[in-house]
Amino acid sequence: MSVAVLLASGSSAGEPRASLGAAAQPAQSVANPYPGYVSEIYADPANWLCRPDKDDVCDHDLDATVVEANGDTRITRFRPAHDPKIDCFYVYPTISTDPGGNSDLVPGEDQELFVVRQQAARLGAVCRVFAPVYRQVTLTALTANLGGNNSIPVDRALAYDDVVDAFKHYVANDSEGRGFLLIGHSQGAGLLTALIRNEIDPNPEIRDRLVSAMLLGTSLQVLEGQDIGGDFQNIPLCHKRDDIGCAIAYG
Repeated sequence: MSVAVLLASGSSAGEPRASLGAAAQPAQSVANPYPGYVSEIYADPANWLCRPDKDDVCDHDLDATVVEANGDTRITRFRPAHDPKIDCFYVYPTISTDPGGNSDLVPGEDQELFVVRQQAARLGAVCRVFAPVYRQVTLTALTANLGGNNSIPVDRALAYDDVVDAFKHYVANDSEGRGFLLIGHSQGAGLLTALIRNEIDPNPEIRDRLVSAMLLGTSLQVLEGQDIGGDFQNIPLCHKRDDIGCAIAYG
């Protein structure tokens, strides 16, 4: 996944912007849209898979083997960014095999910790990574409920409320006015789409700090022949690698 592609987006009117602009302006010049907000859950670093102020899965075992077209191999060493200009806020896909309809807040080594290491940790080369644990609808429930069985009740609002709570806490207490990149996959992409629609798209103060949104494993609706007007009224689809302020989606 190319970092250059991740940073593609456009302005609220659909016109591309060629630099980070307001998304990277100094913290002291950016208003806090959630003044005084403190989450009872996400004030505890234990409820984050990754944060820049803790030693976690995003800090270790991130070297990779590259296989060249001719079969040669080489090791690429992970180097975290020094004082990056932006943050990455990542919401992971459906991965929990907890027995109930919604997962708990205790991440599993082969589940939440595995997927954040695979999908988000290396983004630390260009941004500070924030990845909350959330009480997602479990893989267990989705599998059991195939065909409309509904044998395991789920609470989709609980998963969404966790993501909103984590995002608000991050913005109010950790972002320091920085621009942010949103990345989600599958269930995580759906939750971020709802968060963008409700919290970011209608709010110019926070919208101007959106570098881009990578919504993978989902789709976005727009009006025919336009880049906005469906899921989002102000945040358009991305077109070029140096645009900012827009969204990218693919299945």
